[in-house]
Amino acid sequence: MRSLILHADKFATKVVDKSKWPKGVCPEEKKSDSEEMAKCLVVFFCVEEGDGKKQVDAIYAEILKTADEVKTKNLMISPFVHLSSNIAKPDVAKKLYEQLAGKFIGSDFVVKTSHFGYHKSLLLEIKGHPGSFRYREFY
Repeated sequence: MRSLILHADKFATKVVDKSKWPKGVCPEEKKSDSEEMAKCLVVFFCVEEGDGKKQVDAIYAEILKTADEVKTKNLMISPFVHLSSNIAKPDVAKKLYEQLAGKFIGSDFVVKTSHFGYHKSLLLEIKGHPGSFRYREFY
């Protein structure tokens, strides 16, 4: 699993169209056509072949650590297949995406998720402090 974790002033995305790649992708049911969040941690991540609970637990721990360091409880979790060429099957990626978001249920975090299985436009305003950009790999 690979992730790009960004401390952002603003994140906004809007669905453009359903994705047909990777083969077999089944877009989730849309809750809305767009999502926005301010003063948040944006977690782009890509599920790779062989990923499972261990990687979900590891990225979850990294999110908690980073959120504490940058002092935010706002999280935008966004699937981002473009971080790897060794991607998992779409059904596995979707399951782990849902598991990661589910780990925050009942917490004091405000969590939003970006649409799984869609092409989206993106507006991102990232802070410039040390540690505002973090690339991580979880094996």
